Amino acid sequence: MQSVIKFGLVVLSLLAPTIGPAARAAAADDYADTVLLSPEQGEAVAAFAAQSEKRIRSKPDCSHLVHLLYARAGLIYPYEDSRVLYRGVSDFKRVKTPQPGDLAVWLGHVGIVLSPEEKTFVSSVRSGILIESWTAPHWVRRGRPRFYRYRIGPEANMNLLARIMGEDKLPPTETPTSARNATSSQLPSSTSPATDDVEMDGSQAERDESSPQDARSSEERGHDSVSIVATISQHQMPSRRQIVTAIMENSKASARKLIAGQALDVARPFSVFSRIEVEKIKVKHESGWVTLQLSETMCAEDGRILPARTMERELSISRHSDGIWVISDPQNRTYLGAEQALEIFERQAQLSLQNAPNSSSTRIVVKALDRVYDQQPGTPQRAAIR
Repeated sequence: MQSVIKFGLVVLSLLAPTIGPAARAAAADDYADTVLLSPEQGEAVAAFAAQSEKRIRSKPDCSHLVHLLYARAGLIYPYEDSRVLYRGVSDFKRVKTPQPGDLAVWLGHVGIVLSPEEKTFVSSVRSGILIESWTAPHWVRRGRPRFYRYRIGPEANMNLLARIMGEDKLPPTETPTSARNATSSQLPSSTSPATDDVEMDGSQAERDESSPQDARSSEERGHDSVSIVATISQHQMPSRRQIVTAIMENSKASARKLIAGQALDVARPFSVFSRIEVEKIKVKHESGWVTLQLSETMCAEDGRILPARTMERELSISRHSDGIWVISDPQNRTYLGAEQALEIFERQAQLSLQNAPNSSSTRIVVKALDRVYDQQPGTPQRAAIR
């Protein structure tokens, strides 16, 4: 047996010199036709990022801030946290000498380079979105950052990037250089305890519940009316618990489709809820009303994103001839669970920025995503979108 293993190792050692170069050559071919972000494009992205505190009312964590700013500049890539970016991803090329607009990545933190000469970058830390120098002692202690430059591929939105380069959104008297100089006074002193200020990012495990046998989503039952909130297949009138469970299961089914790439119809109102209770059921002759109390983390009405609030909402309920209780919303409202909100709106923002970056629906989705970011707890555990 040992002789067989030794023979196998000898064969592998003989093959390695030929397999290795071939594999490396094939990998190099994958990026042979890619174009890196130019210095002029990088300058525009850096100037855009330098104004991020004014552009983003909420404060996402470091990797979500970078991802959101890049997406708004038309530089699309699948979200990754800073630990993955530090190891390297296909959408970026590691470079030794940074230029404005590149990523500066530590193991656990990421920002956007503003000035290689001044060694400044912008990132999200616990105290806010700040411009700092990576030569400050608290950053030096973390080691030298790795620098990555964006590869312009088919996913990039060049029209949106052109708008950024045209400085449509910048004050007319500001240039990329003056934008960085104007914010240099915001640099923290070298004695500031910024090591504790760094906002680490990570991933949060998804939670799911088993589906009861008496509650089925409208997707599973084949009822595809836009107003249907839930369906329950049973003869007797459903209990309050069964109604809550059915609504939650239907919201999860909707979330799965939206995360998979189905577009959210923002022309319809939607509610993102963290808690749901049935206050009252009033049914006569197999039809009636259900009164819900929703703890909404966000809702959309007439194209406006409204803040968290507790609401009572009335749904209709009726028993159809096929023996299924159907619960529907007269306002055609979509109900989404808060647990899936970050994944949903990250995906919807990516789709909207690719397909219709200047539309009103995209603005609604981006505002909703900003609201979700603002509601994330200030802990290292954050949901990661793949």
